[in-house]
Amino acid sequence: MSEQQADEARSLKDVLDRVADADGAEAVSVENIVASVGRRSFGPLLLVPGLLLISPLSGIPGFGTAMAAIVFLVALQLVVGRHKVWMPRFLLQRSLKRDKIDGAMSYLKPAARVIDKLVHPRLSFLAEGIFGRLIGVFCLFIAFVMPPLEFVPFANTTSGAAISLFGLSLVARDGVLATLALAATGGIIYFGYSTLF
Repeated sequence: MSEQQADEARSLKDVLDRVADADGAEAVSVENIVASVGRRSFGPLLLVPGLLLISPLSGIPGFGTAMAAIVFLVALQLVVGRHKVWMPRFLLQRSLKRDKIDGAMSYLKPAARVIDKLVHPRLSFLAEGIFGRLIGVFCLFIAFVMPPLEFVPFANTTSGAAISLFGLSLVARDGVLATLALAATGGIIYFGYSTLF
């Protein structure tokens, strides 16, 4: 799959299919996943870690912190207006066993079929340009509070849901979804900072 093709992902199911088809027989690395969705695809690169945080993989110790690092890097580059995502080699080399990735995709795909019927381009300007960068700002705040919240049951599942909504709003160019994600994020940021301080 070329990077240009990967950039054309416009639905949740499409993103999940691309992750499921990522290279790696025994293990799937972050680099494999990035290659499958494309380095220019900020929406999918936020959506994927968000989705993994609401899958059974979220129970793996340290997983939330690793996903927070990915979200932080992607969101930061979205905010500053980069056209292609850069990640350090040590992060790209992190991997999960193929059976865990396949299990997570199987867990998420039934919901994707329902969600894709509800999500479509609306008020697209709220998911593009300066508003797209604003989405990146909120994802930065969420990523910042995620590592300490690993010790709070289900806290990062909620964070993952908000990141997923933001990522999907970018993928589908759905400004209504971005607005809903913004409302959810206010509660997450408040909860996170009250927990930290």
